[in-house]
Amino acid sequence: MKKKLLVISLALVLAVVGFSGCVEEDVPSTVTEETANVSFQVTDKVTEDFSHVNVTFSMIKLHRQADNDSEAWETITSDPQTVDLLYLNLNNINETLGVAEIPVGNYTKLWINVTKAVGVLNSTGLEVNITVPSGWLKIQQLHLFNITKGNHTITVDIDLESSIHSFHGGEEYKFIPVVSRMEHHHEKELKFKVHDQSKIRNMVGNRAPAIDITVDGEVVKNKLTVDSDVNYTFNASDTLDLDGDNLTYSWDFDDGTTDDNATVVHSFADQNQPYNVTLTVSDGTVEVSETIKVMIDKSSGQGQGNGP
Repeated sequence: MKKKLLVISLALVLAVVGFSGCVEEDVPSTVTEETANVSFQVTDKVTEDFSHVNVTFSMIKLHRQADNDSEAWETITSDPQTVDLLYLNLNNINETLGVAEIPVGNYTKLWINVTKAVGVLNSTGLEVNITVPSGWLKIQQLHLFNITKGNHTITVDIDLESSIHSFHGGEEYKFIPVVSRMEHHHEKELKFKVHDQSKIRNMVGNRAPAIDITVDGEVVKNKLTVDSDVNYTFNASDTLDLDGDNLTYSWDFDDGTTDDNATVVHSFADQNQPYNVTLTVSDGTVEVSETIKVMIDKSSGQGQGNGP
């Protein structure tokens, strides 16, 4: 897949106040009653693998350090909006996701919520769902954003080549945002540009693991039919953690059996069905779970296959 970037811009458009500090800037700590209108825009570049990538952004918000060391979140947009990122590039346009009036002050975090992604493959024209296991892209630990007077643009490039992951020969895709570059412009002045990946890793909050489960080598969605008293191999070893954390696994087979290995061989008795098999994966900070409904095949004795 050729490199492609999702460009996310924060534009303070009314020239009242804007982002003017981050990373290497010394900024004041006071907060006034002045406000600014914030416009959030996205665009993207073409990709060889997809002809369309529709991403649903559900919330964008900024974290502000308020008076008396209290904290507050300022929401730029809370209305879900789906954007075809590749269409934006082909037509050389940006998409405004929301505009909000926010107080002047010091801001320390930018959080972007992505709830859904759907792509159309160039090779086949088929539409594929791209799972979004993490949800929030949390840009933080940036020392300080300071909103002051002027027109400002904050640009965040999300590298879709590194963000979209293919599993099992293209049977499944998952989207975990990876930031490749950040820039801050004030009027005609470039305030900072960060593209060092080690620095960016320190700016992006922990991302939840993306669970991947196969049973006897087959991809499982959420339902599985099996034969009773037959061994099946449950394999979660391809579970992905972009932060490189050590993962722990906890299986609960809903029949009194548990296991803490990534790969487990298990059989089911023909009773007390359905079995709700749950895998919980932890990276030491975040736990995520996935459940499979397991049914016993009573019709043919050839119970296998996974449901939609």
